[in-house]
Amino acid sequence: MWQSVLIQRALPLTLSYLLLLAAALSIDYLLHVAGLSWIGRYLGPVGTVFLVFSFVYSARKQKLVTSGTMKFFLRIHCNAGWVGTLMIMVHSGVHFNALIPWAATTLMLVVTASGHVGQYLLRKLREEVRMKKKQLGLADSPETDDFRVDQPYFWDLVTVKTMEQWRTIHMPLVSFLLALTLAHILSIAFFLNWR
Repeated sequence: MWQSVLIQRALPLTLSYLLLLAAALSIDYLLHVAGLSWIGRYLGPVGTVFLVFSFVYSARKQKLVTSGTMKFFLRIHCNAGWVGTLMIMVHSGVHFNALIPWAATTLMLVVTASGHVGQYLLRKLREEVRMKKKQLGLADSPETDDFRVDQPYFWDLVTVKTMEQWRTIHMPLVSFLLALTLAHILSIAFFLNWR
């Protein structure tokens, strides 16, 4: 069981994700204790810039940016996404006074988990399952009957097949997150005291 791809790859990334949440709560708490909670207000726009910058990966995938490796742009996408998520989580704090910002923050967490963790896991799981199938002497083709694989490898294959579906969820979530973010920004601009 401990040799399972799911345990070896998913568990560390889940812990990393939980550490991101803990870091955001800790930073927000420390800013409040130090009387510097006003800093959180400015982390929202900065975090949003990081998230927008993370879209350079999508631009590279669509060949709008032609130089540089996909691996480099994926690393930028993931790192900028995590930093932006952290800043926006500190920005949102634990204030339950507005629905749109909290919906956007919650959706941002789902998108972050779906995108960053999903992409990483899918790539690693495919590599490891391909290697295990090769060790078993099974052909790496769509015609391979996955149920011929011994029980320990069954869950690895199920995990890969499940993870392959993540993009069908990730992209609509990103679109909805962009809409909520825009609604939040427009509502701030509308209700801001411009005097």
